[in-house]
Amino acid sequence: MHCWKTINIKHQYGTTRLTLWAAIIFILVFTFAYIIFGYLDPIIYTDDYFWLFSLIFISLYPIHKFIHFLGLFKFRKKVHLKIKIDYLFIPIINLRLKEMVPKNHYIFVLLLPFLLINSILLFVAYSLPYYTHYASILLAYHCSMCLMDILYIKHLIVAPKNSIIEETPKGYEILVPPNTNNL
Repeated sequence: MHCWKTINIKHQYGTTRLTLWAAIIFILVFTFAYIIFGYLDPIIYTDDYFWLFSLIFISLYPIHKFIHFLGLFKFRKKVHLKIKIDYLFIPIINLRLKEMVPKNHYIFVLLLPFLLINSILLFVAYSLPYYTHYASILLAYHCSMCLMDILYIKHLIVAPKNSIIEETPKGYEILVPPNTNNL
């Protein structure tokens, strides 16, 4: 196997740019979701269950990471959990994989929280119109959280078909067999 490409999104784009993109995604998704759901079922919103909204808002990031872990369940013995604090108060959960994963499976792992959580939030926004504003905020928050996953997927899709992903301290390495032609 040889390294076809190394991907490190934070190094490639920079933390400031990623934060700005996440904020822009949050604003755009919230605006469109709120307008579309408000148009589908115009109703007066209620602020009941704000405590539940706050609890879900805080736990959405750990739930997102747990769904990544569920996608890697086959490799669970080789996944290491590490929690670090950024900017003195923001907990960051890192799932470090000590085994190589096929490209298609890794793309599935990256997409799983996006598809699952966003589907649930869209269902909640549609089925509980009084709480559409809460669901729209959570949807926007989760979409901005998925920015890193989508950027990794963007790089992985163009990788050769039979490539394998390995996580290293420098980032993700896309490994290909020696007889694979570069695309």
